[in-house]
Amino acid sequence: SANGGGMDPPSAAIKTMKLYSHVERIENELRSRGLASSDGILDPEALSEIDSLHYEGDTGMKAAIAAADLAPGSAVLDVGSGFGGPARLLASRKGCSVTALELQPDISEKARELTRRCKLDGLVQHVEGNILECDLNSLGKGPGTFDAVVSWLVFLHISDKEALLSKCAEMVKEGGVLFVEDYFLRGTCTEAEEKSLKEDVFCSDLPTKEEYVKAIEKAGFDDVAFEDRTEDWKKYVNSRLESFVKRRAEFEAVHGAPTYAKLLFFYKAVAKLFNGGNLGGVRICCAKKSSS
Repeated sequence: SANGGGMDPPSAAIKTMKLYSHVERIENELRSRGLASSDGILDPEALSEIDSLHYEGDTGMKAAIAAADLAPGSAVLDVGSGFGGPARLLASRKGCSVTALELQPDISEKARELTRRCKLDGLVQHVEGNILECDLNSLGKGPGTFDAVVSWLVFLHISDKEALLSKCAEMVKEGGVLFVEDYFLRGTCTEAEEKSLKEDVFCSDLPTKEEYVKAIEKAGFDDVAFEDRTEDWKKYVNSRLESFVKRRAEFEAVHGAPTYAKLLFFYKAVAKLFNGGNLGGVRICCAKKSSS
């Protein structure tokens, strides 16, 4: 769920981001909840408490289902699907047919296994790849066949928004929906904030609201709803940090001190960025223009 610069392949580069470096965190968590046996059937709802990497818990999920009017059989592409939490919920709650595209091989592999254990592999197809580079025909039934393209906190890792949004537009049907939760710039970042965004959150060249809306419209979408979620996300990241600090002993018992330290560093960096007032959070919903 990222596009890195420099010599490293994106999937290697994003490992420097503290949030994604521990696939075993999922297994540790499952074990601590008594859910670890690889043949035991998992409940996607219970699993979503530990495998979803987006904000505000279920709120974004419900918003996507409502915005895209998803129903049994709806074809959905999840860009940067991570461990597959949202993809599985769309399948289990709504009977959607979901293509889950994830850049990082180990995460995509773990996601596939979790989906199998939830008995949802008939509805969720996991594909390892980068939307900017992969063969679009390998995704579901190919370009122009998806009712919705969805993504949670992934676009921020991809600085070429125009290329990204035009790929999304290619995949969705006319009248189909793009639903994205992402970061944007509300103000001018300080040098320290830019450095933290780049090094800690793996995110550069964030657009302003105006730039973002312009890029979305240029890609062929209209009816753009740009819902500023900053205040809610700011509350969320601060309470996440607070409860993480309180749960230190419990967390370290399951995951070890080094993992705790890495995540603490990351959660603090994100809270500081939101508290600075220049970083914003947005929920974007728009529809692909019809060519007529």
